[in-house]
Amino acid sequence: MAAEPPLSTLADLSSYEVSPTTGFVPDTDPLIDLPDAFAPLAVVADDVPGLLRWGRVRAAIDAMPEVDATAATTRHEQERALLVLTTLANAWVWSDPDGDLRMPVQLARPLWQLARALDRQPIVHHASMCLWNWRRIDPTQPVSADNSELLQTVMGGTDETWFFTATLGVELAGAPVLTALHDAAVASTHHDVDTVEALMVTVADLVPSLTTALARMREWCDPHIFYHRLRPFLAGWPEPGVVYEGVSPDPLVLAGGSAGQSSLVQALDAALGVDHDGSSAGPFLRLMRDYMPPAHRRYLADLGTASRIREVADAAGPSTLRDSYNTTVAELEIFRRRHMALAMEYVVAPSGETAATGTGGTDFAVFLRDARTDTAAGRLPPPGHRG
Repeated sequence: MAAEPPLSTLADLSSYEVSPTTGFVPDTDPLIDLPDAFAPLAVVADDVPGLLRWGRVRAAIDAMPEVDATAATTRHEQERALLVLTTLANAWVWSDPDGDLRMPVQLARPLWQLARALDRQPIVHHASMCLWNWRRIDPTQPVSADNSELLQTVMGGTDETWFFTATLGVELAGAPVLTALHDAAVASTHHDVDTVEALMVTVADLVPSLTTALARMREWCDPHIFYHRLRPFLAGWPEPGVVYEGVSPDPLVLAGGSAGQSSLVQALDAALGVDHDGSSAGPFLRLMRDYMPPAHRRYLADLGTASRIREVADAAGPSTLRDSYNTTVAELEIFRRRHMALAMEYVVAPSGETAATGTGGTDFAVFLRDARTDTAAGRLPPPGHRG
């Protein structure tokens, strides 16, 4: 009997800007220096920590000339300039949140133009501050949490550096997970049960590495310093919003930097068929996709449409495949539980509050709880179970 045709297809990982060695992190190093055309920004960008400490960041930005955003012609040039401009935007807004929230044209217009060119949002977000904000300390060794330094900081210091490089470490730990998961998803579209089973055993073994990488956050990032020094400058623009002068007279409301903007865990959800539509997690996770690079957004959409891993595992009955699928979902739930514990440690405890709003603009405790509950509910019941 001829094999059934695939239900849907997935392109190669590279077409989605996903690397087998670095995952969603670019597999070629970001530019260390700004392009020459953006030199007027370099001094201000390098001095952001000091300017913020002494209350001079707005004056420094007001004195900047407007740069030509189109001078950044390559992807790496655009990403490097966007990293600086988004950092300056958040520094400008949150250095005086009770002041004028009309971002000056010499910052607003090139930021807006670059964000549109890259199809991203004109505010600090995960892709710029984490995925594209690193250089290797030892260029002869691979990038890792222990072999990276930030290109751009907000307040500076070891705690801020480790917050982002430890997060980078989680993304890098996801690279082999993504590779095996992608191949399993492709095999599932061809109903290739044996291949799906072999790959899901691998995925189940690899997912705990994400939790191990996440736990390293505590090594060099102090919760008190994170909450009081860095976190305020990662927040978004709540109502009434911020006006981008020279772009539009209407204020813009945007979410700030958030772990929800990472494509890694959402890729696991999409491939495994973990459903968040019935909880608060669903709308927030969909919104966070707007802050991802477009190729990564496209990957999540294609993966969610194509993958039949859950259906193949369910149809397999009692099997190694079913067990490895459930183990993977259970490990993903553990990852989310540990992430929630970190959020409580780094936000709720330092704030002295029982509830707090995340930098992404949501009640993060409710979101994290619902996301974890949805994940736990994604495990397949025993064959024949009705409930």
